[in-house]
Amino acid sequence: MNNKDSFRLFILLPILLTSIIGYSQENIVELTGIVTSPNYTVSDILVVNINSKKSTITDIKGFFSIEVKLQDTLQFSAVSYRKKEIVITDEILNQKKIQVDLEEKIVNLDEVVILPHNLTGTVALDIKKFDTNPVITSTSLGLPKANIKVKTKNERLLFEADDGKLIKFYGVAATVNVTKLLNKISGRTKKLKNRVLLDKHIKIENEIDNLFSKQVLSEALGIPQTNIADFLDFCVNHPDFSKLPETIDALKVLKYFKSKSYEYKKENGLN
Repeated sequence: MNNKDSFRLFILLPILLTSIIGYSQENIVELTGIVTSPNYTVSDILVVNINSKKSTITDIKGFFSIEVKLQDTLQFSAVSYRKKEIVITDEILNQKKIQVDLEEKIVNLDEVVILPHNLTGTVALDIKKFDTNPVITSTSLGLPKANIKVKTKNERLLFEADDGKLIKFYGVAATVNVTKLLNKISGRTKKLKNRVLLDKHIKIENEIDNLFSKQVLSEALGIPQTNIADFLDFCVNHPDFSKLPETIDALKVLKYFKSKSYEYKKENGLN
């Protein structure tokens, strides 16, 4: 390579790098789409970009929009439909739109044929006649404390403060659990119970924040974005909020929010 060619490369290299960087930045596009089933459009389908962790929900007509880039994977899920994943290709990225067909879940019972293997009809006896391998778990192996859930710090403190019976009777005599009594009188037991409940609420709230944006909740529930934080606080302080499982199920949470949204909108004049 002569000096002239080297000079040209020196001049063109920054331009090429700028173009490449600009392209990568512009490669994120707003993808619009519609979700359908064989006979009709589908609303309230959870759409999650597995790569960016962003999510949205289809509207009443099955439409949705979400940011994507090349090779991102979109996951579509709902209770009554089979889960589906689509990888974003150049073609999809260039068209900036997509149609997704979902299949309904149909539970078919397998045909059962009873063969004459000298069966008695008693499961406990008949199963011994077949060569089956047991499922090996920590419980089946008899490992110590296999089924014990690991407690959080506040759960351990509550257990120590409130463990055992308050009064134990031994014939005509009785003993008082002084530690438990003092913790109840001082309010420490109640305070620790509130901390344990708060820990659970915070865990659920963090998972909800990672799963649903304010915009998504606003569109799905018909509540202004400015009221979403207040709505979440309303749900957290509702007595049945603690019944939500610690392992978040997006569809169940969305169903819970919808049931509470009517009550919240009525109380705040948002109907």
